[in-house]
Amino acid sequence: MCSLNKKEDGKMEDRRIRKTKESVKTAYLELMREKPFKDITVNQITERADINRGTFYLHYLDKFDLRDQLETEVLQQLEQCLSERKMENLLAGTKNYSIELIELILQVIIDNKEFFEILLIYQDIGLPQKFSRIIRDNIERQLEFPQYLDIVPINYYFAFIVNAQTGLIKEWVKNGMKESKYDVASYAYTLAYKGPLNLMQNYLKTQG
Repeated sequence: MCSLNKKEDGKMEDRRIRKTKESVKTAYLELMREKPFKDITVNQITERADINRGTFYLHYLDKFDLRDQLETEVLQQLEQCLSERKMENLLAGTKNYSIELIELILQVIIDNKEFFEILLIYQDIGLPQKFSRIIRDNIERQLEFPQYLDIVPINYYFAFIVNAQTGLIKEWVKNGMKESKYDVASYAYTLAYKGPLNLMQNYLKTQG
């Protein structure tokens, strides 16, 4: 009977912690819609979350630690999703694999819509640097790349591809995520595979 009570007490405590953290997260995100991160204080967060400062500091060192913990939650979700993708599928079909991979990344953003809206619209600070790093690391773990592709150093290749894709994602979020995951993933694949210059050149030929 006592052990059961301990379990129930533990579950109750876990629920209280989750509820407190959820209140803090909601308060923090609301404030991020209203003002720059630099102007947000722990007092403002605790007042909005209706908790005292002591409770806040039980879970976070400061507002920077809160920001980092929330970011880490999202990035861990991205890592988990990417880890389930195998590069063998890329060799079987480049287009399908690429579109499915981008759709997977977009789903993480949809699942954390408010978080990304605040980063990309209200704060206009772009995707976390680690976001792009995780995508690149996942690819590099599964494929061995040369130092150059044609004349392009591999680090420049990745910088171009990853930054182009994250730029497209940012535009999609800013536009209210109106297009489907598949449509946006198809845009990304087409731009990467055919290239912006080739696409424009082909268009100009039809106008000549």
